[in-house]
Amino acid sequence: MSLRKQAVSLAIMHAADVLQPLLILPYAGRVLGPLHFGLYAYALSVGWLAATIVEYGFHWTAQRAAASARDEPAAIASLLAEVTATKAVLCCVVMLVGVAASDGLIAVSKPMFLCAMLTSVGGILFPTWLFIGLERAWQAAIAVVVGRSLALVCFLMMVTSSAQIELAVAIQSSIGLVAAVVSLPFIVPVGFSGFRAVTPSMVGLQLRNGWRGFLFTLVERMFVALPVPLVEHFSGYVAAGNYSIAEKFVNATRPFFRAMWETLLPRVAYCARHDPEAGLALIRRSLLTLVIGAAFSLFLFFIAPYVILLLFGESFSGAIPIVRVMSVIPVLINANTCTSNLYMFNYGHERAWAILNVSSLLIFLAVAYLLSQQLSNAAIAVAVALIAREFFVLVVSAGFFLVFGTARAQGPATQDDGKAHASDVAAGAVLASRGQLRSER
Repeated sequence: MSLRKQAVSLAIMHAADVLQPLLILPYAGRVLGPLHFGLYAYALSVGWLAATIVEYGFHWTAQRAAASARDEPAAIASLLAEVTATKAVLCCVVMLVGVAASDGLIAVSKPMFLCAMLTSVGGILFPTWLFIGLERAWQAAIAVVVGRSLALVCFLMMVTSSAQIELAVAIQSSIGLVAAVVSLPFIVPVGFSGFRAVTPSMVGLQLRNGWRGFLFTLVERMFVALPVPLVEHFSGYVAAGNYSIAEKFVNATRPFFRAMWETLLPRVAYCARHDPEAGLALIRRSLLTLVIGAAFSLFLFFIAPYVILLLFGESFSGAIPIVRVMSVIPVLINANTCTSNLYMFNYGHERAWAILNVSSLLIFLAVAYLLSQQLSNAAIAVAVALIAREFFVLVVSAGFFLVFGTARAQGPATQDDGKAHASDVAAGAVLASRGQLRSER
C-alpha cells in the first residue's frame, strides 16, 4: 500500500473518531440533562482510562514488530495471538479491580462500569495496531467508520431519556466490538494458529516489550489531562476556561501528526530492520512536513484569535494571548514526530526515548510551578511549560538523530544507548524465528 493511501485511510479513520462524538454531544446533552450527562462523560472517561491500561502501549511496540515481520505469516499470527492474550489478561485484572472499586472509589455503579469496559473488550478484538503495522489502514478505516456510524444511529434512535444512561454508555463503548466484527474477514487470512502455542511466558515477554510504549502513552495522556487543573489551581476557573479554549485550538492540530507517524512508522520500522539507510532517508524526507507544522503555527497566531472572538465573544478574549504563546507548539510537535517517535523509537534508542518522555514530564511540571509563582497569569506559565517540554524533547531527539543517525552504517539497528544488549527493534526478528520453528514442527 502506498504511503499516500495509508495517510488518506488514517485521516478518514481519525476524522470518524473526532466527528462522531461531536455529533452526539448536543443531542446527549439535551436528552440526558446536565447531571446525567456529567455521569455519562465520567463513565466514558473511566472506560477510556481502563482501555489505556489494557492497550498497554502495543499500538507502539506490536505495530513496530508487525511492520518489521510483515513478510512472515507465521510470525504475524504468533504476534497477534500473544498480544490478544496479553490484552485479555490485562482486561481481566482491570475489570476485577474496577468492579471492586465501583460504587465507592469509582463513582459509577457496577453495571455502568461493565458497560464502560466494552471499550477495552473491543480493543482486544479489534487490532488496529496490526492493520496499521501491515500498512492496511484502509481495512481499519472501514471498520471504524462502520462502527462509529452504527453507534451514532443507535444512540439517536434508542437513547431518549436520562433513564437510559447505561444504554448510552454501552452504545458509545461498543464501537470497537462492532469494528471487530466488520474486520473479521480481514483478520481470518492472518490466521489463528498462533493461539495454540501461547504460553504465560510469552505473555510476560509482551509485557516486558510493551512497557515503554505504555509509559509513553501514559505521559502523553497526562499532558492532555494536567494543564487545565494546574491553571485552575494557580489562577482560578476563569483562567482555566480561557486556557481550555486556547488548548482546544492547539489540540485540533494533533490528529494530523498522529496520522503522520502512523503512516510512516510501519515503513520506517520495516526499513530499520531490512534497510536502515532507506529508513533514515524516509525520516529526513518527513522533515519536509515542517512546512505544514509551520502553517498550523501561523494560523494559531494570526487567525485563531479572530475565531475565538467570533465563536466565544469578548468575554473569552483572555484566551487570545494564550493561544498566541502556544502557537509554536504544532511546529515543535511536527519536528519531534520525526526525530523522537520515528527515529529514536525505531533505531535502537527506545530506552532513551522512554526516559526522555518521562523527563519531559518533570520539565513541564517544574517550569509550570516556577513560572506560576512569577507570572500573574498561570495559563501563560503552563503554556510556556508545554513549550519548554516540547523544546527539550526536540533538542535531545534531534541530537540523537544528528549524532547517531548520520553516522549509522547500513545494517540492523545498533544497540540501545551503546550498551551490549540488543534493542527491542529485534523483537520482530525473534517473533519471525519463533514462527518459523513452529511451522517446521
